[in-house]
Amino acid sequence: MEEPVVRKAPLVWWAGGLLLGLTQVIAIALVKPLGVSTQFVVAESVALRKLGGPYADYATSHPLIGDKETGGKVVPNKKYAKFGYGWWLVAGLIAGAFLAALATKRWRLRVTTVWWRVSGRGVFGRLVVGMIGGVFILLGARLAHGCTSGQFASGWAQLSLSVVPFTITMFLFGMIAARIFYPTVPEIER
Repeated sequence: MEEPVVRKAPLVWWAGGLLLGLTQVIAIALVKPLGVSTQFVVAESVALRKLGGPYADYATSHPLIGDKETGGKVVPNKKYAKFGYGWWLVAGLIAGAFLAALATKRWRLRVTTVWWRVSGRGVFGRLVVGMIGGVFILLGARLAHGCTSGQFASGWAQLSLSVVPFTITMFLFGMIAARIFYPTVPEIER
């Protein structure tokens, strides 16, 4: 079996960090800190409201996403009743990743990655593991009231105390997962 090879990053780590920091400053100045996991709750709330009947009743009376009573009058929960700037962020992340792949001439459909070579699993196994991992990540993000971008990047930008144990835990479990899935260090392409 040939040695696994990973692609070289188009930017050095510190340049990526500076760009993320600049993006975070602009986001905080214009709207609010970055974060995307809430958008999935917004999508659920909007979908339930559009379905009507008991689904809409559930969405409007839910303690978190439901409508609020103010001065004897029921007011729709603006944060969860309609799509906002966060969906533009989600669309921008997808479009930006695609444009970056095109700009670096790295976009191509591939079946083999380092993970497949190391694990020996096929495409279906990778999809199953990816879906399970995605569910756990989104579940953890909602339990923590914020995703990794919201907790890590935005937390450090705002000097939040909760970001310190979160960062330590995230890196610790990231290193454990990397050791499990990548028992040997892959070579970086030149």
